[in-house]
Amino acid sequence: MQFSLRGPDGTVIDSYHKDHKEFIRIAGMEYEIYNPVHDLDSDPEIRQMIEDSEKDIKNGKVYSTDDIIEAIKRGEL
Repeated sequence: MQFSLRGPDGTVIDSYHKDHKEFIRIAGMEYEIYNPVHDLDSDPEIRQMIEDSEKDIKNGKVYSTDDIIEAIKRGEL
């Protein structure tokens, strides 16, 4: 996603791609945009955990925060 913004002080912020990475330029300085979601999505173990969680939610296997706190207090978790 490429964009260009102008800050309140008139500073222009541009985004662009270089070497298959995304960067922004602020006041002439270049900064790489780091997106940890890409790292998570590429990890097969984490990807499987996400898919399992999505299935649990779809199947109604969910717990409220209060349920979890009570289970912890009872030593179940």
